[in-house]
Parts: sequence; C-alpha cells; structure tokens
Amino acid sequence: MARTIAQKFERFLDGYRRPDGRRWGGQDLHEATGGVVTRSYVTHLRKGRIQNPSYEKLGAIAKAMGFPPELWFEEDTVEKGRVEQPLLDEQAVEALRDDTANAILRESMRLSERERKIVLGIVRLFEGMSGGPEA
Repeated sequence: MARTIAQKFERFLDGYRRPDGRRWGGQDLHEATGGVVTRSYVTHLRKGRIQNPSYEKLGAIAKAMGFPPELWFEEDTVEKGRVEQPLLDEQAVEALRDDTANAILRESMRLSERERKIVLGIVRLFEGMSGGPEA
C-alpha cells in the first residue's frame, strides 16, 4: 500500500524535527527554504490538496528538514498487514559510523525511556548553546 504525499509529509514532520526538537511548521519551512516553499504550500501539501509537487519543492523541504530527497520516492512495503519504513536514514547511518555517537547510543539503551528523554533534552541544550557541532 503506497502512502500519499500528504501521508509521507506527515511522517517526515514527525520524524525529522527542528534543531530545538519542535515540529516544523509552515512559517519555519518558508524561512528555511528561502521562500521556495510557502506557508500556504505546506498547508496544502499536508491536507493532500497538492498531489504532484515539483522536485524543486520536495528537494527544498528535504534539505531544510535534513533528510535525503530520495525518501519522497521510496515505496513502503507491506508485511503481515503493517507498513514498514526504511530502517535507517543517511544521518542515522553516519551517526553509527561515528565512534562517539555509537558509544552514546549503546550506553543510552541501558537507560529507561524517561532517562533517555532527559539525555535527549541535554543534547538539544548543547546544540542551542554552541550554534552547531564542534570539531
């Protein structure tokens, strides 16, 4: 069962958050894409009113939100009545290649869900303080 563009967009909005952890909104995407994608365009896309968006618009959204544009075109697979999503995106694969990020992931899996959310909040605080990753 293939997802509609609107369903995929909602999935991306849920999975690819702003650096501060909030969900992307229409104004956020308007600013992040330099106006290529307007607030109203985001609304129409989410409501399914736009069923065949241009590659330029899809690419601008993907770049702003931090996912590979190819994800728009991946087909979902159905197994045992449920839709499977791609196992890992490019950012996740890159994080697993990084020794420090990989160690953080492994250690965090020993924590409770509540404790992992606290750690995530701490990580997001660092992002806001430094203005980006440090070397």
